[in-house]
Amino acid sequence: MIGFIVPVKPKKYSKNWPLDNLVLERTARSVCNQDSNGFKLIIVYTDKPEINYEHENLNYLHFPYEEVTVAQITDWEDRKQWYSPVFAERMMDKSRKIILGCQMAKSLGCTYLMGVDSDDLVSSKLASFISNYPEKNVPGWRIVKGFVYEENEVLAIKNKNIWQMNGSTHIIRADLVKIPDFTSNFNLFDYSLFQSHVYTYQRLIDFEKEKLEEVPFYAVIYLIHSNNYSEVKNIISANSIKLLLKKILFGKLITQKLREEFGLYSLKNRQVNY
Repeated sequence: MIGFIVPVKPKKYSKNWPLDNLVLERTARSVCNQDSNGFKLIIVYTDKPEINYEHENLNYLHFPYEEVTVAQITDWEDRKQWYSPVFAERMMDKSRKIILGCQMAKSLGCTYLMGVDSDDLVSSKLASFISNYPEKNVPGWRIVKGFVYEENEVLAIKNKNIWQMNGSTHIIRADLVKIPDFTSNFNLFDYSLFQSHVYTYQRLIDFEKEKLEEVPFYAVIYLIHSNNYSEVKNIISANSIKLLLKKILFGKLITQKLREEFGLYSLKNRQVNY
């Protein structure tokens, strides 16, 4: 059974809290649209989300710990060449929420764990893919194929290295996800297994001597919208010959079948200023 863990940023960091809730609701509906019941969804929050959706496999978990400042991050000297202080603090918040969610997922009997960003969508085939995988007890899987999609466009762009740009791309066997002491361990590396997504695959090889399999189908949609922080929006929205060729070569029409598989629906008519 797979546990999907969705961390939610604190309300004070939100550009648009109502929109964040609508986006989160769509993600929750996408995750719970699995064609197998072998999954749990855990939403980990500081401020309780306000979504109009319930499901028997949906669980909420309040994050009870104080925020960690950059001055408290014990491996900051090793990280500061890569991260700004603000980014490190927000990454710590998100990473700790994912790991706390993993702890709960383990207690619910989940044997595989996946961190999912609160605005991404996943294929309805993932839970059954894991349940029916011919080899048992494999270390996990890396999602290599996915779509990049800007809200309300008619095409998504296929990407065969989606793990390089998106965090919702690793499914890891539960025993490989270590649970630190949240009250005394403020080492960012110890929480960031799912968040260091470019390194996650190699990290498991380096430290656990385990190699992830590959999910053979397109399994995630990386959503670009007005309220996320990604610079990808600027790239895929750019008006250029290169982009036009990319859409022709790698574009995927948003069909009803694709919408049903990923739970993709437009936020355009929702009651929010997006």
